[in-house]
Amino acid sequence: MPKATFYNLNEEKREKIDNAIKKEFSRTSFSNASISRIIEDAQIPRGSFYQYFEDKEDAIKYTIENFIETEKKEMKKILEKNNGDIFHAMIDLYIHVVQQNEKQEDLNLCRNILQRLKEDNISIITESRKENLKNKMDDKNIVNKQKLNLRDEKDFEYIIKILTIVVRNETIQVISKLKDKDQGKKDIEREIELLKEGLAKK
Repeated sequence: MPKATFYNLNEEKREKIDNAIKKEFSRTSFSNASISRIIEDAQIPRGSFYQYFEDKEDAIKYTIENFIETEKKEMKKILEKNNGDIFHAMIDLYIHVVQQNEKQEDLNLCRNILQRLKEDNISIITESRKENLKNKMDDKNIVNKQKLNLRDEKDFEYIIKILTIVVRNETIQVISKLKDKDQGKKDIEREIELLKEGLAKK
């Protein structure tokens, strides 16, 4: 994560650096991203970049964690709108992410982030950060657990993990132009319906 010097910057300068990082990560894959282009767009010396971040990987983690944090906050709003119904909320989250990434630059950034998460299985996110993000979904006042078939708290984690993978995979296919957003919505609705009904024949 960024060093304290980054957070000590004024909001305008932090936003300028943040936008430069996102611009570069939307332009190309994370592995091909260039620190030189980031500092050029942010209009900062190379030395300053290393005062704010350890390296490019550190900037990647910062961008991805910000993305996840933003989506978690949006998920909270969506859950409240759906009265805690996690199944309907996940469908609305898919719609939100697709709509938010209609601009090509935003779409490219989202695609690169989702692809990186898929490849790394979110392993680049620190354990403490994972726990913080999970707790936001684990709030009994947000998710209506009475609608879920839970044997214990671990089951709740599994359900969130499974549903998140379904949403992520459908979103990746849509933003990668492998299917259109309407087909993606139909597919995700059916997939979640199957999960709700149970996969084993009664």
